[in-house]
Amino acid sequence: MTISERRVGDITLLEPAGRLVFGDGDDELRAHLNRLVAEGRLKIILSLKDVSYIDSCGVGLLVAKFVSVRRLGGDLRLLWLSPRSERVLTISGLIGIFQVFDAEPAALASFGREGPA
Repeated sequence: MTISERRVGDITLLEPAGRLVFGDGDDELRAHLNRLVAEGRLKIILSLKDVSYIDSCGVGLLVAKFVSVRRLGGDLRLLWLSPRSERVLTISGLIGIFQVFDAEPAALASFGREGPA
């Protein structure tokens, strides 16, 4: 898995590419998200458009990081779900937990509508 990172003000946009599965991608994304949290970067948008496959471990990672970021006053939002990611999140009943966007400007603007995180 490769992960590109862009910052727009105090919002971090992560774009992982590859498989988000146990032993292949989950460790890289977990470490990257942990680093952001340690730096106090708590407004995170995670694009899943280039995630070709996600398993239960990958879903568990998303949920765990969502919870930990929210507990610290931030948020983890999803952008551009791949068909596989959307299917897995829908089947698991988690699609309604995350704020999901299909346009980057809307995802970025969503952080401004609620005040500071």
